[in-house]
Amino acid sequence: MFMTRSDVKVPERCRCSAFSVSGDHSLPTTASGRKFPLLALPLLGPFASISAMSHLPQSRNRLKKEQGTGMDFPEECCVLTDKNCPVLTGFGVRNKKLMGMKNIKVYAVGLYVDPKAAKNLLNSKQAGISAKSGIPEQAIFDDLVKSNDVEKSLRMVISFGGVNQKNFWSALQERLEPPMKKAGDVGPMQEFGALFDDIKFKKGLQLNFTSGKDGALITQVDNKQVGIVKSPLLTRTLFDVYLGRDPVSPGAKESIGRGLMNLAIDVNDV
Repeated sequence: MFMTRSDVKVPERCRCSAFSVSGDHSLPTTASGRKFPLLALPLLGPFASISAMSHLPQSRNRLKKEQGTGMDFPEECCVLTDKNCPVLTGFGVRNKKLMGMKNIKVYAVGLYVDPKAAKNLLNSKQAGISAKSGIPEQAIFDDLVKSNDVEKSLRMVISFGGVNQKNFWSALQERLEPPMKKAGDVGPMQEFGALFDDIKFKKGLQLNFTSGKDGALITQVDNKQVGIVKSPLLTRTLFDVYLGRDPVSPGAKESIGRGLMNLAIDVNDV
């Protein structure tokens, strides 16, 4: 069912836009005081996906450009709190064949996570790294998807002007419905889909999906909350679409995986 604002305290706007701050944005240092370039870390080396990115957050006022679509993502996204906000771990492109056309870049998608909680999760699981890809093993992604202790948000920015409500929801429903049918609970699908009924899709439209502490799915459009669906199953299924074994954007998952590994690195120990 939908939850009212009296049920959960959620800011009216998701502060996922750039804002000006001052401070030292210099490179991190080792215990001896030596500057340590982030790009020197092994896990930050170049990798195959041209449209993917991973980084360690440095300042709160910067935008990161997803190269495949040219869409900008702020480094932080505050939804459940206005401080110690989740940070962008990585992003990539969702490609899809629409209306018989060749593969087009439908939207850019990125993942924000609470860095401290994510690091604790990674350390508690003694995160293994896949020898093939250099990113966390699938079990780590699965734990992140299931955990209600790690605040996380999926952010999508529409990059193709031909997307409308009907084909966007159809493509998303195609991935959400089978696992929810298997679990025997498709009711939340109707509630979730109804949130998009009055949305006018256009290039640059921003969609934000946040996992609440109780597993509820908080949906925002252009930084304005449009509804909350109280369904941990729906929330897990949505995040699994991007972080599961068969992600809709492999490049985004790879980028996110490298970003998660970076969160587990304490540069002062290097």
